[in-house]
Amino acid sequence: MDLHQLRVFHAAVAAGGFTRAGEELHLSQSTVSQHIKLLEDELGCPLFLRVGKRVQVTEAGKVLLPYAERIFRDLKNAEMAVREMNALRRGTVRLGVGPTTLTYRLPGVLADYKRRFPEIELIVLAGTTEFLLQALRAQRLDLAVVMAAGPQPGLSMKPLGREEMVFVVSHDHPLARRRTIEPQDLSSLRFILYEKNTVMQNFVDRYFEALGVAPKIIMEVENNEAIKSLVRAGLGCSLLPLCAVENEPPDGGLRILRVKGRPLIRQLRLAAASAEIFPKAIAELAQTITEKLSAAPRIVKTDG
Repeated sequence: MDLHQLRVFHAAVAAGGFTRAGEELHLSQSTVSQHIKLLEDELGCPLFLRVGKRVQVTEAGKVLLPYAERIFRDLKNAEMAVREMNALRRGTVRLGVGPTTLTYRLPGVLADYKRRFPEIELIVLAGTTEFLLQALRAQRLDLAVVMAAGPQPGLSMKPLGREEMVFVVSHDHPLARRRTIEPQDLSSLRFILYEKNTVMQNFVDRYFEALGVAPKIIMEVENNEAIKSLVRAGLGCSLLPLCAVENEPPDGGLRILRVKGRPLIRQLRLAAASAEIFPKAIAELAQTITEKLSAAPRIVKTDG
């Protein structure tokens, strides 16, 4: 089985077709088709179903895919391990992380990592949990800090720290003078929350359901800084990670509220492709992030 044929096969699956795979690999569509045909002949079964200009992965192709991905991971790990053994310490580490964690909790960690590994190129990609898990499976990332999102076959999910989420309102909101509120107080509020069908919004939805509240959502925004600006302007309230608002200046225009006796805590996880051995540069970054984010959160008691 030819390694180049496996790369073409993997690219065709990831791109969803031979033409786009050829563009990514700088090959013609006919060359891609030829490589796939040779691989299918060797394996004795079709890997794709051709339907007009579209292709669909067969069951045999789905069986082959995770083995191909593991081969590529092992090759990369072997290359980095040998380079490190020879003290070259060159290579690239690709980290995915949510915008809030990246903005408020990781700058110092990443700066320290670059000081320790100046010759390692550190690439950071920000996005939602769904986007980062997809990028990890497609081998565009080595590590990703994500929210808990249920079992993820083929990936390891190591628990990191917990993070409190709090309600925020503008400084002149009728509830701004209070530190705690009751669940029923939420019913009259207008919320700026996250896009539907994301891990974050599903997490928030379950919290509201547990409180017996149906929130009035007037906007869906993914960027926390944009949400904060909208809340300051009095256009609504929101539910944000504490780290995004705890260092706001007293006159910053935002006030923090908590539901009495019902804290909301999200769990972060460090996701990586399942592998027995990681190159040292990746393992060091994973350990550094784990130590930083695993500290117990400060949770304010609101039982009154």
